[in-house]
Amino acid sequence: MKRFLKAGIFLVLGSILFSSCMGMETTIVINNENSGTVTAEYRLSEELVNFGALEANKSLLPVPLSKADLENSLASAKGLKLVSWSSSKNGTDTLVKTVISFDSLEALMYYLDPQGQMARFSVTGSEKKIIFSMGDKVPPIDDQMKELAKESFAPYTFKFTVSAPSKIIRSASSLEIISAVSDGKKAIFEGKMQDIVTSGEAPVLELTW
Repeated sequence: MKRFLKAGIFLVLGSILFSSCMGMETTIVINNENSGTVTAEYRLSEELVNFGALEANKSLLPVPLSKADLENSLASAKGLKLVSWSSSKNGTDTLVKTVISFDSLEALMYYLDPQGQMARFSVTGSEKKIIFSMGDKVPPIDDQMKELAKESFAPYTFKFTVSAPSKIIRSASSLEIISAVSDGKKAIFEGKMQDIVTSGEAPVLELTW
């Protein structure tokens, strides 16, 4: 998630990588003390894995491809701990699943984005809010490249679930291509990767409980 937010999906998966695709499903579980866990599963195309296998390209990927890469990313992080990491094959795709625990939402947000621009947690009175932006830069693409992107990303989806310690007051997405549905203490954001990467702007997800 840190690389995904820091580089921005639009910058990392720009036109040069439109044939190297990925999908992601992330679940954040928050308890009463604002600690919790982040479970993320990334579905990476064979082309993207091969691209990331080169040492010079590792930093360009939105997710680390090895447990060692993730451990290095967490080495200096305060309040976060790697719980588990696994990798498996599904057809030609590689599935990478990680579980990270966090001591506080402040620690999680700082790890994801120390500048506080694309991942933010705030408290106003009794209400708590988190905001995630899926990137800060959107490379321009022409119609031909847009069609190529839609075709390449067609099999891949985006899903972001948050389980809060109290009832969700508001869940919203800045773009209609990502739905935002809440029921009780759970909110689910879903969309198609082909729509997200060709939207022309970075979606922003907001949740208040």
